[in-house]
Amino acid sequence: MKRILFGIASIPVILIVFFMGVRGMDSAEEMLIEKEKQESIYTIVGIVRPKETMEAIFVKHGLSKEELFEIFQSAKKSYDLSKISVGNIYSFEVDEKNGIQHMQYGIDEESFLKVISTPEGFNAEKVVIKYRKSIGSLFIDIEDNLIFSMPSSHKEYHRLALELSDIYAWDIDFTSDIRNGDSVKIIVEELWVGEVFKGYRNILAAEFSNNGTVYKAYRFEHDGYVGYYDSKGKSLRKTLLRSPLKFKYISSHFSRRRFHPVLRIYRPHLGVDYATPSGTPVSSAGDGKVLYSGYKGQYGKMVRIKHSGGFETYYGHLSRIPKKIRKGAKVSQGDIIGYVGATGVATGPHLDYRIKLNGRFVNPLKVRLPRSRSIATSVMSEFRETADYMEARLTLLTQPIFAFKEKDKKS
Repeated sequence: MKRILFGIASIPVILIVFFMGVRGMDSAEEMLIEKEKQESIYTIVGIVRPKETMEAIFVKHGLSKEELFEIFQSAKKSYDLSKISVGNIYSFEVDEKNGIQHMQYGIDEESFLKVISTPEGFNAEKVVIKYRKSIGSLFIDIEDNLIFSMPSSHKEYHRLALELSDIYAWDIDFTSDIRNGDSVKIIVEELWVGEVFKGYRNILAAEFSNNGTVYKAYRFEHDGYVGYYDSKGKSLRKTLLRSPLKFKYISSHFSRRRFHPVLRIYRPHLGVDYATPSGTPVSSAGDGKVLYSGYKGQYGKMVRIKHSGGFETYYGHLSRIPKKIRKGAKVSQGDIIGYVGATGVATGPHLDYRIKLNGRFVNPLKVRLPRSRSIATSVMSEFRETADYMEARLTLLTQPIFAFKEKDKKS
């Protein structure tokens, strides 16, 4: 597996936070926090620690509290420095008299606070980071699961894996369907500042080869609606998600005769048990109306939702149900309707997920789910142009490619 290296170009030092994250900053902070003198100015760079305030940071680095007050006042209209966040980066340029000449604080991934000393006092402004956008490509061979198959554990790859799971959530169960030897090709937007990789944005197209079947996805936007479609313009979105949880494992399958581990008897198990840590959020599998929310005997805390097309979904053994998820409430696909637990009759934390179709329980892993709306005829030619271009790029991907590799060379 390739080791990811992040280049530090000649850009504002505060931008390093957006490329390294808290874990990646440990070594960088050791390197940069030292006060290296450049003529009569030296630079201090650090990350906000738990429970740390800007006043505590000034004290730690021997900076003037009087200047801190002036900077707070000058920055008031741009950003409230009393609300700094753990893990964000700050930097100071300090003169030989320990006076601050320049200060930066990373507000979020899109902006930072810039403070400059002038003869009249401090001037502060919120600066929006300007990114250069390009189109990148990735080819990933899958072993065991999608997240562990990513080029590194960096948060951008983790986010990319979650986005892929969202795109294919209606066709692929990332718990039970993934096989060694599967692969995925991705065309994705990349953001750069100078020569420094910022991260990924929208997945523009993907080709997922799963157990001999190829699933293609093309991003298309029209009239403010964004969706993913197959090569024929049919929506990948369906009325119900294949699974209401991400990256878990099945501890018990749908069965007409299963030996119950607690009751020690054989009886039907008309759902799928997903084993996952207590407190894991559970999403509504589709748009619908809550029919039941509360405690239900052996199922413990349970939510039952009615959907269109004769579908109902059941979510059992929850540890907690949000107050707004009550009988009669309307929910949208993906809304959090509860959290995994072990209430009722259960040997450990898991979700008992069930689907009923027209009054009869069906296997959630095998039931055929109706699709959402397809591409309108009026924009089909526009979609075909987009899909053909992306298809050509996907075809060219024949080996693993990442946005950056060892020696920091862009592919």
